[in-house]
Amino acid sequence: MKNKLKRILDIVMTLMLPCLMAHELIGQETHEILGLCMVSLFILHHAMNWQWHKNLFKGKYIAYRTVLTVLDILMIIVFIDQAVTGIMMAKHVFPDLPHVGRRSFARVLHLLGAYWGFAFCCLHAGMHMTGVIRKWKNKTGMARILPATLTLCISGYGIYAFIKRGVPRYMTLQEQFVFFDFEEPLVLFFLDYAAILLALILLGAVLGYGLQKTRRKSA
Repeated sequence: MKNKLKRILDIVMTLMLPCLMAHELIGQETHEILGLCMVSLFILHHAMNWQWHKNLFKGKYIAYRTVLTVLDILMIIVFIDQAVTGIMMAKHVFPDLPHVGRRSFARVLHLLGAYWGFAFCCLHAGMHMTGVIRKWKNKTGMARILPATLTLCISGYGIYAFIKRGVPRYMTLQEQFVFFDFEEPLVLFFLDYAAILLALILLGAVLGYGLQKTRRKSA
């Protein structure tokens, strides 16, 4: 039951990512509420996976575990950044809190954390899905070809959307303001980010599978 709840929680958090990236399109108040929910779910996620914290300094660190642990720590740092800077800028969820510090600096940190956090979360999800690749490799015929072709096509478009949406420029702060096309149908924005999400998850799965395969060969 606990594992089922953890999977549901992970799916909900993953589905919330494209919504959070559409902050100006869905409205600031909705974005703040979703952001607060995401941070709360992240805390719940770690509470349900407390064994990870207990075992952090135990056992051997093979390549797969090392990369995944670094990724997890980066995610924790990003979520702390998003929570703190989000509260500093909040106008609706925390209207009575004094806005301490420079909000312009908080906005830049929030933007940086948002795009890197999106990438980290997708890679993290992918590295936990290496079993999907192994199951796919065991299939034959169309059961193997069709899902692989569809996934690769969507992921290929995701790479295009990643560049088209200017994500690399935001991740490197070449652009410090996110530009939205308010005349674009919201569904097209979500479809683009869903494709980007799938591409990054696939990248994480391939990375995780490669690291695990290397471990098995050297064993």
